[in-house]
Amino acid sequence: MALDHLLVVRHGQTEANEKGIEAGPLDYPLSKTGRREVKFISKTLSKVKVHAIFSSPILRCVQTAKILARPHGLNVRTLEDLTEAKIKPEFFGKKGRHHILESPEAFLETYSELRMRITNAIEIIKTQERGNVILVSHGDVITAMLEGVVERRRGSKYYVMHAEPASLSIIEMKSRPFLREYNYQWKLLSGL
Repeated sequence: MALDHLLVVRHGQTEANEKGIEAGPLDYPLSKTGRREVKFISKTLSKVKVHAIFSSPILRCVQTAKILARPHGLNVRTLEDLTEAKIKPEFFGKKGRHHILESPEAFLETYSELRMRITNAIEIIKTQERGNVILVSHGDVITAMLEGVVERRRGSKYYVMHAEPASLSIIEMKSRPFLREYNYQWKLLSGL
């Protein structure tokens, strides 16, 4: 068995995203906009042969994964290692998400631990699956995953990557991971 591509999708928009709230593990459902965004990605991916779909167990990801699974007739499998970056409970449901994410004291895990967790999830998927696999997770988790594929430091400048809601990123899995697509979303084509 060999994994060909990871089709990486961030969950669709939620009310928390729209209001700048740190959702953490709280169960914010997809908003109307979020469902529309994910249906666009689902239609795009319906033309691709997909062998499995893995998701964070948090509601917004599971809802996204179920929409993506329908055209393929697949069940969604959840992996705990795909959950959102672990922050302290006192920050759940609070406004100022970006300020919270810039505060190291807000986290229950280090960035290194987050990267190890997502690496573990990918290893589990690689040992269980072949072909193309959809992975649905959260922005911080996807960014940590993609850092393992893309060099972010250039000289003294640091490039910041951020996966947008309901965006698609594709990693080709050969002898060395290769980023084929990053942050593809319906908005890119909606204005054309």
